[in-house]
Parts: sequence; structure tokens; C-alpha cells
Amino acid sequence: MEFKKGYVLLVSVIMAVLLLAACSSKTTNTSSKSKGNITEKLAQGVTKNEILVGLSAPQTGPLAVYDTRRKGMDAYFQYINEKGGVNGRKIKLIAYDDQYQPTKAVQNAKKLVEVDKVFAVLGNVGSTNNLATKNYYVAKGIPVVMPGSSLKEFVDPPIKNWMGGSSMNYEVEAQIMFDYAVNELGAKKIAIAYQNDDFGKAPYNKVKEIIKNYPGVEIVAEVSFLPADTDFTSQAQKLQQAKPDTIFNFGVISPAVNLKKAMYKIGFDKPNYIVSTAGGADTRAFQLAGRDVWERTYSGNIFVSLDDVNNEKVKLLNETFKKYYPDEPVTNIVASGWALSEVFVEALRKTEDNLTWDHFLKSFYTFDNWDGSMYAGISFSEKNHFGVTRMYMIQAKAGKLQQISNYISYEPETGKIIISK
Repeated sequence: MEFKKGYVLLVSVIMAVLLLAACSSKTTNTSSKSKGNITEKLAQGVTKNEILVGLSAPQTGPLAVYDTRRKGMDAYFQYINEKGGVNGRKIKLIAYDDQYQPTKAVQNAKKLVEVDKVFAVLGNVGSTNNLATKNYYVAKGIPVVMPGSSLKEFVDPPIKNWMGGSSMNYEVEAQIMFDYAVNELGAKKIAIAYQNDDFGKAPYNKVKEIIKNYPGVEIVAEVSFLPADTDFTSQAQKLQQAKPDTIFNFGVISPAVNLKKAMYKIGFDKPNYIVSTAGGADTRAFQLAGRDVWERTYSGNIFVSLDDVNNEKVKLLNETFKKYYPDEPVTNIVASGWALSEVFVEALRKTEDNLTWDHFLKSFYTFDNWDGSMYAGISFSEKNHFGVTRMYMIQAKAGKLQQISNYISYEPETGKIIISK
């Protein structure tokens, strides 16, 4: 009987100890889970009050003109921060100068991710630079949002952490522009001037591929250049000798301007001059080339026209940018920095407080021809990481870039190009 009592007492003690341990364990696990949730919510570069965003782009050197994109981003973030930030967090932009050089872009990438520990990189400029850093960013899994390169290989097939480009896909844009030149301008003899890097070769190769679908149209001359080139005398002379009726320039703004100046200098300004959006959709070209030189130049645009001064989006951009950068003109390069930042902020809002990389990236799939930014329209899906899929043609007239076509859309899922009625 005493043994039984002792046994019962012993069992009771053991049960009490186990129950206490279980309770203790449960409390510990709950605390750990709570901490785990906080860790999950606050990804790298995110605190209770701040979100760090990185940018690598030229601020000095021959393509320093693109530093106005950083200023457009900075102006928009300051505007958002003054309104309380996004879900209570202010955005801090950390930007480094890469002078459009791949080696410096790689150094900047590692510094942004490993030292500054930014949450995402936004708007990084240059196809060659983005290619140089692609494997690093993909391996790290950090969100790469609206970089300044729209090469097909960044988005097709989709890469989980790579969301769009800040312009129309270069090959699609080239196809749209080429079709416009043939069917609207009557182009028959084509000359191509292309930037001899990944940015310029993509549209160049696309034109070479599709020209067979246009009977009676031929390429009569080809010249190449580097983005830092300033003397285009030989290219202008070679183009003049070929007697084209239309010249395509697949380059960024500085060489696009310098070639047109060299052509104008030798009295060769009659052919249609069609420039990629990256090189021709900015009013700064009038200043760099001279108004008479740049007159009649064709290009494309993906933004709400800056000439539409009564548009509320344009008003907000003009008023806000002038507040922070009173001595800078509002150009399309400025608008590009502003617009891609609008997309970034909208994705943050959609993610709400669950700010992990995974949830943030998935928020992009809710963009369906979203028109809440300076972009003409933004769309993403699991099968579509292009982002920018809508543009229109423009022409330089009387110091302005005037819209000369209806909106033209591209459907990545089907490959169709659709012209709005």
C-alpha cells in the first residue's frame, strides 16, 4: 500500500515536471515563432522606420546626362517621405557612380548588397552593366526592379527576382519602329547605326531578322560606334554615300545626338532619322544637338507626354521636381527615374507590412495595365516580367516631342503587337 502511494506520488511528480516542461517549451516556441515572424517580415534593408534602396548608374563621365534619372528617383522618394513614407517607413536611396563601366557596376553591386544591405536595387542603368551584375544579383535573390536595360534575356524566360526593365523591350521596340518606318514613312533603303554593345546589338539583330518580311526594303549601310564616342565624321560620310531614305540609330542619347550633328554638318539631313527611345525620347537632345539639328527626329515614348502640362501626373512631376532641383529641367530621363520609383512604391504598398523579398516580388503580379504612374501602362504576371508593354511614336517638332501615333501594345504571352484604334 505504501509502495502504491509512493508510486502514485512519483508518477504525479513526473507528470507535473513534464507538464511544466511542456508549458515552458510552448512558451519558448511561441516566443521563437514571434521572433521568427519579425525576422521574416523585415527583410534585409528594412527596419521599423526605413527601407534602403540601391542604385548603380553613371553620375560622371560621357554619359553623365543619365544622372538626372537618379534625381528623378530622389525627388519622388522625398515627396513620398514627406507624406509619411510607405506603410510608415521612409525610403532612403543609396546611389553610386559606375560611369557606365561594367567593372564598377560589379563593385557597386557587392557594396550595395553586402555592405549597405539594401532591400532592393532599382533602375540600374546600362545593358552591359546589368549583364555584368546579373548572375550576382540572381544568386543573392535580391529584388532587381525596373533596371535601365530591357534586353529580352532578363525577362524571357522570367527570372524570379528580376522585375521588368524601365523601357520597352529593345527588340519589340525595334520591330514597332521598323514597321512604322516602312508602312507610315515609306522607307525602302535602310541604314543602321548601332551601339556596338549588348544594348545596340539587340535591336540591330532584330531588324536584320525581320527585314525579310518586308519585300522591297533593303539595308544599304551599317555603321557602329561606342557610347563614349564623340567624333562621328566617318560614320556620317559612309551613311551619306549609301544614300538611304531612313536611318535607324540604336544608341543612347549622346552618340545619337553626335551622329545627327555630324550628318547635319555635311549637309546630310534629309533622310528620316529614327532613334531608340533611350536615345531620342528626351527633350535634352534639343539642347545637346541644337534645335535645328534635332528637328524632325523620330523616336518612341513610354511615358505620359511632358508637353501635356494640364495632365495631373505631369503637374505633380513638374512641381515636385522643381522643388528639390530648381535648376534642372524636367526631361524624359527625369521622368523615367520618377516613374520607375512610382512602380516601386506601389509594389511596396501592395506588399503592406509583410515585407519579405518573396511577398514583395509576388506583389508585382497584381499590376494589370496599371496606369497610376507616368508610364503609359505597367503589366506583370508570372509569365510576363516585361513590365513596360505600351508605347507610341513621337517626332521632334518646334522644340517639342510630339505624339504622332496611337498607343502600340505588346503581349508577351502571345507575342502579338497591337495598335490601338
